[in-house]
Amino acid sequence: MSPVSTGVLFLSLILSVQQCIGDNTLNLNGRWDIINSNKGYRVSGIVPGSIYTALIANKTIDDPYYRDNDVQYKWIGRDDWTYTRLFEVSADVLSKQAVILVAEGVDTFSTVTINGIKIGVTDNMFLRYVFDVKAALKSGLNNITIAFKSAVNMAAELEKQSAYPIPPGCPNPAQHGECYRNFIRKEQCSFSWDWGPSFPGQGIWRNISIQYFNEAVVRGVSALPELVADNSWVIHIVLHMDISNLTVSGIVQTTLDKTGLYHEHLLSGTISSDIYYDFTVPKETSIDLWWPNGYGEQTLYNLTVKYVALDGKSVITEKSIKIGFRTIELVQESVSKNASQGLTFYFKINDVPVFLKGTNWIPADSFLERVTKTRLERLLRSAAEVHINSMRVWGGGVYESEEFYELCDELGIMLWHDLMFSDALYPTTPEFLSSVQLEIQHQVERLKSHPSILLWSGNNENEGMVIWYVTLLCFRKSERYKKDYVTLYVDTIKPIVESLDTSRPFVVSSPSNGAESEKEGWISKNAGSEYYGDDHYYNYNADLWNFNTFPIPRLASEFGSEAWCNYETIEKVFAEADLDYNSEMANHRQHHQNGNEEMLNQTAMHISLPTSSDQKQKFQDLIYVIQIHQAMAIRTEAEHYRRYTNQLGTDGRGLTMGTLYWQLNDIWQAPTWASIDYDMKWKMLHYYAKKFYDPNLISPYIDGNNLTVYLVLDEIPVYRDWTSDTQQLNQTSGCIFEKNVDDILSEAGCTDKKNCFLYFYLNSRDNPTSTSWLPLSYFTDVQGRILQSNIQISNVETLSLTEFTVTLTTNHIAPFVWINSRGISGRFSDNGFIMKDPQLQLIFTSWQPVDLKTFTNSLSVQSLMDIYH
Repeated sequence: MSPVSTGVLFLSLILSVQQCIGDNTLNLNGRWDIINSNKGYRVSGIVPGSIYTALIANKTIDDPYYRDNDVQYKWIGRDDWTYTRLFEVSADVLSKQAVILVAEGVDTFSTVTINGIKIGVTDNMFLRYVFDVKAALKSGLNNITIAFKSAVNMAAELEKQSAYPIPPGCPNPAQHGECYRNFIRKEQCSFSWDWGPSFPGQGIWRNISIQYFNEAVVRGVSALPELVADNSWVIHIVLHMDISNLTVSGIVQTTLDKTGLYHEHLLSGTISSDIYYDFTVPKETSIDLWWPNGYGEQTLYNLTVKYVALDGKSVITEKSIKIGFRTIELVQESVSKNASQGLTFYFKINDVPVFLKGTNWIPADSFLERVTKTRLERLLRSAAEVHINSMRVWGGGVYESEEFYELCDELGIMLWHDLMFSDALYPTTPEFLSSVQLEIQHQVERLKSHPSILLWSGNNENEGMVIWYVTLLCFRKSERYKKDYVTLYVDTIKPIVESLDTSRPFVVSSPSNGAESEKEGWISKNAGSEYYGDDHYYNYNADLWNFNTFPIPRLASEFGSEAWCNYETIEKVFAEADLDYNSEMANHRQHHQNGNEEMLNQTAMHISLPTSSDQKQKFQDLIYVIQIHQAMAIRTEAEHYRRYTNQLGTDGRGLTMGTLYWQLNDIWQAPTWASIDYDMKWKMLHYYAKKFYDPNLISPYIDGNNLTVYLVLDEIPVYRDWTSDTQQLNQTSGCIFEKNVDDILSEAGCTDKKNCFLYFYLNSRDNPTSTSWLPLSYFTDVQGRILQSNIQISNVETLSLTEFTVTLTTNHIAPFVWINSRGISGRFSDNGFIMKDPQLQLIFTSWQPVDLKTFTNSLSVQSLMDIYH
């Protein structure tokens, strides 16, 4: 389908700094009528919104996340829905030269009419549509109707029209999803994923309005600061104009706060395109740089542009955006004189090599209108709290809201930003490529001013997908699929991104071999090489507590281990009979094929599985031990990668400069790879991330019978007072201690390693800057031998309306102590830890105010040994 119909002025490729232009706007947000002729439904719905949230609000359907409603409500995404409403238009509006309908987001296939006159069509969820509507409007009452077509049905129709099959077709049956998502430009995971449901929405998911004016106006501003040769900064500014071919007569005034710098120039005549100009920041100007979380401050500057009348006083349009001054370099250079040992792959920020301590981001809800700024803030602050400085915006989701990027700017979370293509091959028809071109232009222009965006990646995992599908499925189509891949990402997307944004790197795919993939014609024979680029690694059968399991890549941009969400989170969407690990609904909720069985098998390598005869209690206990496994597995893998920051083996492996575990957040209540579940409760993994991403990491491991301890630092220390058994570091990671385990135990008086563990602390035992611990055997060997600990919550005190101290006591050493605040959303200062001292004090921070009695009554605590007695 064509992205626009005859009569459409253009699709404006602009940065939406604001949602309206003051008095020259008719806001069409709010209540619309929604009609389904097939079912005879007519309900009201709020815009921005979707058909699902409208049906929920009208009590036509129950919670879509309850039990198997993702399957029960499939009919919604397979039917067509029509949005309609009335609105008033004055004679003054119609007197303007330009009257346009601006739709910031329409999901996905629709025909737009005003007063029965067709004004355009939409077919891309990620575009901002602008239609000329002056001729269709009348003074007084008007009707606008947006008639949607089912994205599910449209995808199937486009697949039928394709000259050849384009995988993947349909998802794994375990996902209960829909087919042919790759044929349409829509949030790919809305057709299901192995961690989420299928809710392929329809609706007006971002703001919509009618705007009117007589002369061109500044719709938005984008700006890219560049450090030039003489150490001054040049800000490359673009004024995005609406509407083309209208006259301008005024002055553009530009100011940069905190500097006193000012620039102005005259605009006169007819504007036919956006306006480009440079704003120089002399080297003498004091500029504070923007740094990633943990490396410095996240200084932001307000860049304000005023378009004023020739008298210099009457403001026609004023826009302000926040920018940060920083440089990014992706370094790919030989690691040795031996060319076969490959290239580095790491980032310099402001000329400083930065290790990416990161995670991956997926959409925070299946219904994007429910993702509030508060929800975003809680998730992203939870990331920053555990030292995360980078995060991949994953290619199967959406280009996020402005609030998302602003928070990442403020928190110093660098974004490895996929474009929205993931785990599939894609068409290269002229219609598809035309829509993609407009999408990439719009989104890069909209987002490029944000200093937090680290790089653009053309897709997620599709370089490897080409080889996989060619080898396993359709060898006879190999040249066709390779050609399509290069056509889409290299010939179409790459030139657009690189022409619009010179401030950050573009990589064609992730994972990829980077420069080596380019050398091989953009599709490497081994896209997961340990010698080039970035790598994704999953293994659902191996021992994930053994560091020898893992590769040694240049950068690990995705890896993970699955675990159930917290019990009280899943309890809300299950019936009583479902609260059994082996129930039909527990299996339905698991969208990764054989996932529930794999979690049990991997956990059982280390921990004896609970045996309670009460299936509900057993389910709770299983969730607890599986979360232990997930936390320990990702700890083991992340620390393994961090230890290789400065190491280069004789075989050329090493110099690992980033770990982005899969994944930070959940889209619903289910077993997934997330470290924070849908109810914003931290899983044990998130508490462990605070330790394995510690700026001063103690990382011990045992290989054979030899203990090795590494110290991994975000910065090289000037001086440390090491003990006599350790050595001074002159780099950010290195071995500081090695010794035979038997010798250590003999010196400590431990006669059986099953009764002992190793505890490590940095600088001071009483007030350590960092700690770690290491078991000397698997817990399957010691369970039943260690005494049950009598852990008590001995005292709870109020620090504020949202902060409390919680004091724990124990009579024995207790591994994996887990304290829970049932019904109270928030996080503890530590959790899932080994309690080695008789008393320990924690701090709990709640998301919302709560009284002391309510909080105290919500608390419970357990350790691993408690569930077997």
